[in-house]
Amino acid sequence: MQQKYLIFRAVFFIILFTPFSIFGKNIDLSKNVSHSKISILTCDPGNEIYSLFGHSALRIENSKNNLDLVVNWGLFEFSENQFEFGYDFAKGRLNYFMGLQSMTNFIREYARSKRGVRQQVLNLNNKEKLKLLSLIEQNYRPENRSYRYEFFYDNCSSRIRDLLINVLGDELEFNQSKKANEFTFREIIHEYLKYNPWLELGIDLVLGKKIDVLVNNHQLMFLPDNIESSLDDSFIRKKNSKINVVLSKQTIINSLENKRSYNSILFISWILFLTTLILIYFKKSKIFDIWSITNLFILGILGLVLIFMWFGTNHQATKMNFNLLWASPLHFILILFLIKKNWGKFSFWFLSFSLIVIFITVLFWFTLTQEFNPFVKPIILQLSLIYYYYFKKCKIQVNLNKTSG
Repeated sequence: MQQKYLIFRAVFFIILFTPFSIFGKNIDLSKNVSHSKISILTCDPGNEIYSLFGHSALRIENSKNNLDLVVNWGLFEFSENQFEFGYDFAKGRLNYFMGLQSMTNFIREYARSKRGVRQQVLNLNNKEKLKLLSLIEQNYRPENRSYRYEFFYDNCSSRIRDLLINVLGDELEFNQSKKANEFTFREIIHEYLKYNPWLELGIDLVLGKKIDVLVNNHQLMFLPDNIESSLDDSFIRKKNSKINVVLSKQTIINSLENKRSYNSILFISWILFLTTLILIYFKKSKIFDIWSITNLFILGILGLVLIFMWFGTNHQATKMNFNLLWASPLHFILILFLIKKNWGKFSFWFLSFSLIVIFITVLFWFTLTQEFNPFVKPIILQLSLIYYYYFKKCKIQVNLNKTSG
């Protein structure tokens, strides 16, 4: 039953977001431009992962041509090979594309999922409309439709921002947001993830130092809500005056208050830390060995994933990830020592090096070079206990070897 439902959803999605060209290949958006009304649509965030940050699109209405279309940069191609599709997505090689669809179909999906949609009608003259529509037509050519999606730098919202800049040039004066140069990319997206703590943790783990930089006014508009609020108070400079970018604004679908409770997962990592502490205190060495191997194995696997995301993908945001200081494949070396019960000079120097690395990791909390998720901090403390425990054990064994020698 569930499989049939998923197939239905997939078919519905494909029909809904199929490019408008299947209905008519020769669409002249520039015809009767004086009758055109161009608007920006801002859609509320949803509950699914792909919709957590909302969506932006462009609406083109022309009563003379009987057109009511949505220009959507949030479409992507389905691969027949699911593994290939998933691999391309992970590698950052998934191409998104621009498509045209009817306003009726576009709104139907958001009404069904009970997500609010607002419209800002742009205050453009006929010359500016003509330029914008010509750029849309050019973008809609088959060779120009696809683009390499980058969540922070090139997405549905940034495409609209760049389109407006292209049309209006220096005459466009964006409103200076209070958030500009005050928050990092990571802090901004945390506002959308606070009700999804596990997803927030996962995103914080794979995203590196590059998103821990202050976001300027231009960059802020990578999110639909931000470009909407910015345009509300933005201007177009004319010869001796300024006019509002937004001519009028209306709500198409009312926003529904999404009552969700915040569930913290921080206590779980503290339980892991306390478990490690208790096992050490009560000297449960055999159980502690199994406990340590399990934790080190999980962190080692995570380290391999982070290395892949850094060096093996095209994602810019996953590079320079200092979570590798504590989630490292080097943990597999300690697992090998534990299995073989081999405590020699090499293991002693390895454990000494590892403790220094853990100390450097703790320094990152204070320097804020990269912001670690709160869940991670007890894990790092737990890791320091594990390594210090075996460091002491190894030191005793090395000293015994020297004495016996």
